[in-house]
Amino acid sequence: MEIKLQTVLPSQFAVTAAVVEKAFTGIVQSDHDEHQLIGRLRKSPQYQPTFDLLASTTAGEIIGFSMLSVATVNQQPATGQPLMVLAPLAVLPAYQGQGVGSALVRELERRAHIAGVPAISILGDSAYYGRFGYTTAADFNITAPFDLPDENFMLHELTPHALTHYHGKLHYDAAFGIN
Repeated sequence: MEIKLQTVLPSQFAVTAAVVEKAFTGIVQSDHDEHQLIGRLRKSPQYQPTFDLLASTTAGEIIGFSMLSVATVNQQPATGQPLMVLAPLAVLPAYQGQGVGSALVRELERRAHIAGVPAISILGDSAYYGRFGYTTAADFNITAPFDLPDENFMLHELTPHALTHYHGKLHYDAAFGIN
């Protein structure tokens, strides 16, 4: 299937929120707030539109969405670039398993690398994200601000050894409401 990736325009905010809400319907591990989270992140002073991405079919139907937001580690180099958090990653159920999510992840990683972001953090399935190079954050001496299994809190360095001097707790954008 051929898909188109593009930066979300303000006129597409409502439809991307609807896609996210539909994608997480029935997901037991979800708090079902993901569609509202993206609205809060878009109001954050740290919001960067470049990292607000949608996937559509060649006919123009929006079928997937993902976003990166800024996060910091309490012990990072004084000149260290903040990390980014990938959340949420959402694909409409009818289009899952067709490479849409992979395309969104890879494009966000590409954009973040160009911007000099050292790494991306994700909460999710280690089997899925492991294939993109995500490994447990514990491997980098970085912890989550809440309890969860190590295998579900992951990081991916966009440049080798970029996290050598980072350690401590990851702090999410205030829009997450979890720090």
